[in-house]
Amino acid sequence: MIKNHIIMIVNAVVLIVLGVYGYFTSGSPTALIAPAIGLILFVLSFPTKKENNTAAHIAVALTLIASIAFIVIGFRRGNAMVIGMGIFTFVCFDLYVLNFILRKKQRELNKNVQ
Repeated sequence: MIKNHIIMIVNAVVLIVLGVYGYFTSGSPTALIAPAIGLILFVLSFPTKKENNTAAHIAVALTLIASIAFIVIGFRRGNAMVIGMGIFTFVCFDLYVLNFILRKKQRELNKNVQ
């Protein structure tokens, strides 16, 4: 399974690239919200790599909030790129949760073996 910090970095890069592209194509400063979220996720990926649970949980919560916001705003504005960012971010959220579940099961198995 892909580690959470790698998923965060990929999600951050996608949000930064698409958000900057959206800013230059539309000229709207609200397009810079996605790169700001991407930058925060990128910064949070480093403590997450070092098993900092607080940073990981903040990143997961931010990812969920961002994905819902992008999907809702994308549908309201009829913007396929924003909807795509929301769906991609929601898939990343799903992968985070799946990793948390798998790691918990692995810890329980290791505890039962000892």
